[in-house]
Amino acid sequence: MKILIVNNNMHIGGIQKALLNLLNEIGDLYDVTLLLFYPVGELIEDIPQNIKVIYGNRFTKILGMSQAEAKADGVLTVLWRTLFVAITKLLGTKISFAILSRMQKLDIEYDTAISYMQNGYFKMFYGGSNEFVINSVKAKRKISFVHCDFKNYEGNNKYNRDFYKHFDAVACVSESVRNRFLMATGLDENKVQCVYNCCNYEEIKTLADEYAGEYKDGCVNIFTAARLSEEKGIFRMLEIFKEIKDFGLSFVWRIAGDGPQKELIENKIKELGLDKEIIMLGMLKNPYPYFKSSDLLLVPSYNEAAPMVFDEARALGIPILTTDTTSAKELVLDQGIGVVSKNDDEDIKSALIDIIRNQPDRNDIQAFSNEKAVKQFNEII
Repeated sequence: MKILIVNNNMHIGGIQKALLNLLNEIGDLYDVTLLLFYPVGELIEDIPQNIKVIYGNRFTKILGMSQAEAKADGVLTVLWRTLFVAITKLLGTKISFAILSRMQKLDIEYDTAISYMQNGYFKMFYGGSNEFVINSVKAKRKISFVHCDFKNYEGNNKYNRDFYKHFDAVACVSESVRNRFLMATGLDENKVQCVYNCCNYEEIKTLADEYAGEYKDGCVNIFTAARLSEEKGIFRMLEIFKEIKDFGLSFVWRIAGDGPQKELIENKIKELGLDKEIIMLGMLKNPYPYFKSSDLLLVPSYNEAAPMVFDEARALGIPILTTDTTSAKELVLDQGIGVVSKNDDEDIKSALIDIIRNQPDRNDIQAFSNEKAVKQFNEII
């Protein structure tokens, strides 16, 4: 069976990591081709050798690049991308993606073509893989993956909702994500299926031993790996940790990641006098030694769908404290691998105080597999 999967790039991100894990599982089962609009990213060298990789052409590559990457590529690329960013801001993605998705036709016919990422906000230049699969790929069956809580997602608009009707099936990465997607779109529930993310458990365990993550004795060592953006809830935790410090409780919170709130977070840490308690690690290609060396994984997001960090922590036996987001109860509480707090500051603080005072026990490390996820994938294609 010939399968085409379309994505924007291979920069470090939840969708890209989930894609990489899926490719590792299905590369020996099918004839898989991966189309990346722009062939860049920290994870690109990790694509399995048995996966054929093709790229966007001079027109479609802008769907996978930032403005900075466009500048590095040359003046013509900058002008081309600037034009379509302007069209998007003025008229929305419907027009810009309709044009761009038809600028590169694939000659090969596939059995199944998969769009692996969803579009963003209607006037935000992010996405295009849905339109590309529908407009420019010949395939007997076409599928779109959804990795977000679509009901609360910025891309939940009439255009994006209606466009999913063009697909033969929609794959949601948890049952909770599926339920939220159905609530938002009203699509036929038989057309929308759950396909769990795969997790490369053995690789995570190997990478966790690549170097020694820092650990401070005499306190609870807390770790978070996340994009430093508003929805991840990092900034709101700073005042909470200041109160916890004032209670006389000892902790260290290490944060791996980068993003638009980085400077804001760093300045607030200094303002609150938390320089010794909260440590910014920056972007780490391999954060797993810090998973392994920590007592607790903290996921304080306002919104999440089915984050990869839940499985990654489970693989290393790290207990989790997460806010109550879309799949938290399904993937953490029901699995017995952590605590789910209400998504408000007081409940988060209360849960953290209880954990710090009682020193969390590590979870038993078990032999996990992706058998269920691969079975779901096999059934939907």
